[in-house]
Amino acid sequence: MKYYKCDKHKIEFAFLDNSCLSFDNHNHISIYAVGLILAGSVVLKKKNVKYALTRDDLFIIPPYMVHSLVPCSDQYSIVTLCIGTEFLATNTLQDGNALFSGLADRLICDGVLDHLHVDAFSAALELVYGMYRQPDYDYSGIISETKNFIEAQPEDTITLDALSQKIFVSKYYLIREFKKIIGLSPHRFQIQNRIRKAQRLLQNGSTVTQTALAMGFYDQSHFIKYFKKIVGITPTEYIDSLEVLD
Repeated sequence: MKYYKCDKHKIEFAFLDNSCLSFDNHNHISIYAVGLILAGSVVLKKKNVKYALTRDDLFIIPPYMVHSLVPCSDQYSIVTLCIGTEFLATNTLQDGNALFSGLADRLICDGVLDHLHVDAFSAALELVYGMYRQPDYDYSGIISETKNFIEAQPEDTITLDALSQKIFVSKYYLIREFKKIIGLSPHRFQIQNRIRKAQRLLQNGSTVTQTALAMGFYDQSHFIKYFKKIVGITPTEYIDSLEVLD
């Protein structure tokens, strides 16, 4: 796995080559993920519908949509373009496409993508801008408050009792409604957000031990287990996989 990151423009490419990794149900916060299958085949599940995808197939996952990905061939290769909502908010489609094309040149030079792949991503980017202007997710006030609280402070120790008291509902109601609307339990959503925040800390030079403690994990092995489950590689492998795009 290799990550090509551009922090300046909040855009990232994730490249899995000849992988057999599976990714359980998860979602992305403030990120549109555009995946392009380069080789092999996978099954993508979103909104409880399964899609069989093979070479040159492309898919788009908007923020908060719960999805999973499992291989149905021995190995597969995929590039996922991750576009932050901040990028979409601050760049027009024309400017966004120009920035994307410039960053994609690095992947062309590395032999990851070719010009036809870049054209496919460019066409998908136009769809992403349309989806961003008309998002199809909506949350009740109670669930939105809980979601925002977890996103802002995922490293905090947050019990279901404390969350439910904060919004004046029973914890059983909270669990049921949160999972129905967000697609994940509050605990699983919190762990996922801890790992996403951990990725940012590692990108900024924090050590694995420092990151584990900062994110509220009681030991490093516990942190590494969850990190690998969600990201697909260990924190150390993740650090080694990073390449900065200017």
